[in-house]
Amino acid sequence: MGALVRRPALISAALAPLFFIGGTIVAGALWPEYNPVTQTISELAAGDAPTRVFMTVAFMLTAVSHGVTGIFATGVSWPGRIALMAASVATFAVALFPLPTVAGTSVEHRWSAIAGFILLAIWPVLGMRRSTGVPERHPWIIRPVGAILGTGLMAVFCFWFLAVWASPGLGYIGVIERVAANIESIWPLVVVLGLWLHERPRRQASIGRQA
Repeated sequence: MGALVRRPALISAALAPLFFIGGTIVAGALWPEYNPVTQTISELAAGDAPTRVFMTVAFMLTAVSHGVTGIFATGVSWPGRIALMAASVATFAVALFPLPTVAGTSVEHRWSAIAGFILLAIWPVLGMRRSTGVPERHPWIIRPVGAILGTGLMAVFCFWFLAVWASPGLGYIGVIERVAANIESIWPLVVVLGLWLHERPRRQASIGRQA
């Protein structure tokens, strides 16, 4: 049997929230006038934002991390891995098609962000593994209960954010966006750690036989 997860996925899954969550925190600190409650994350990378370059790089590094995780989280079924890699492309597009100004909008940016949010919400359920007679082969995090839980949790906050985003004037768009986006950046790490910990006894047994 092949490995459920390879080392590059452990590294990339850990780096994604570091780049994304850490990036938004640092960018906000570098721009004192920025209000994380009422302003979106995208505004940190807008064409006239003082943190444009920093946040654009953070988006790109996050995108690379998700792509690497999709490639090397081999325990996740292929549809989920492809969705995670597609989310990587959408995140790149968010960086490549920024808001023209803090107060402006962009069709390309909007659709890139929507695609990224949806793909990062649905990849767990697309990547789930059903029992094949050896249920202990796969941990609960990628079997139906865990996959549906992950997608359900992210979908609630994702679609809540999209609803708020479509209703200008609400004063907490930045808060709900951060909750949704932060959970989505962390979930690949939750899955990868679940795969790694589940497989750890088998790796140790294999090392013991070789010793």
